[in-house]
Amino acid sequence: MLKALWIVSIAAFPLILFGLRVREIYLSNRWRPATAKITACYKATIVDVDSLFVDLEFVLDGVPYRKTEINTRQMRRTGFEPGSLVSIFVNPDNVGQVVLSKPDTNFLDVWARSIVTRFLSTSSGRV
Repeated sequence: MLKALWIVSIAAFPLILFGLRVREIYLSNRWRPATAKITACYKATIVDVDSLFVDLEFVLDGVPYRKTEINTRQMRRTGFEPGSLVSIFVNPDNVGQVVLSKPDTNFLDVWARSIVTRFLSTSSGRV
């Protein structure tokens, strides 16, 4: 019984992560694009894994905002030096929610985006 539970949990974990990525892509299709300036770039550890975080400033509808601790989900500083401009998406319902715009760099991201564009309707035409 315990072995079966272990196998099910091992199989479910990637599906949960994939589902979270599909949800993130689906929600970001409604979000507004903006350009932000990086004000700080630093490493931090989350559950024994190092990641690169940035603080940034952006203007949306003429109002300036500042957001801290954005996880870049990578370790290379290239493109994230202070003063660099990056593309972001801002939640129109809560401007405190910001994600970095990034190209689909792996097969799972491409697959997740295809599921969103084919099967889940969004209010924005951005793909």
